[in-house]
Amino acid sequence: MRFAVALVVLTSLAGCAQYDETRKANLEAAAADQVAADDANCRSSGLQPGSPEYDDCRRRWSNQHANEGRGHKRMLDQMMRGSSTRPFGE
Repeated sequence: MRFAVALVVLTSLAGCAQYDETRKANLEAAAADQVAADDANCRSSGLQPGSPEYDDCRRRWSNQHANEGRGHKRMLDQMMRGSSTRPFGE
């Protein structure tokens, strides 16, 4: 019986560790894709890496992504606050 419990616990922990590694790899891949997409957007406008205009373009894209993230967080915060003040079903 103890062996079965230990086996279940160890299997669960291994699954959690694998999930964290997979999640980290997915986040890193998404960040790399975003950098490549931003670079392509700026280059498609004829801007050359290293130029002030290119740096400004990349900064604008970075700011836009940051604003989108803050907007999503704000929306989730409002949803969480709103759900705790209203009765279920209203």
